[in-house]
Amino acid sequence: MKKALVAVDGSEYSKYAVEYTSDLLDKEKWEVIVLHVIPSLEEISIESVAPPSLVEALFNELRENAKRIVGDAANVFKEKGFKVSTLIKEGHVGKTIVETAKELDVDLVAMGTRGMSGIKALILGSVARYVANHAHCPVLVVRKKERVKR
Repeated sequence: MKKALVAVDGSEYSKYAVEYTSDLLDKEKWEVIVLHVIPSLEEISIESVAPPSLVEALFNELRENAKRIVGDAANVFKEKGFKVSTLIKEGHVGKTIVETAKELDVDLVAMGTRGMSGIKALILGSVARYVANHAHCPVLVVRKKERVKR
């Protein structure tokens, strides 16, 4: 049985990636691990401007949201008959996805993209780009189809 790591963040793009991946993969040949990574303090740069109690409250909320995010994604796969498990980790998002993929020796990483381009992508960086460049296995980056205006 092959393993797919599906990284989710709760965004519209992430939800689309879950739907797309669940339709693409064969439930008889793939098991799915749904991963959500809570950004580290360094990534969100809040500890220097917020009191510790606020930071703790924020991270508690992020942890609760993470449970909902992985649960919702896992349910999509379960409803389609996949063997599925969930993981929540904290750290640098891109690095954590890559490290988890390697640790679990997955055959595929699937994730959505927020569609950043140009200066935004250059300044903010891109988790999808990082994962695609550093993962040990194929990476499926799912872009939501845009409707063509006529």
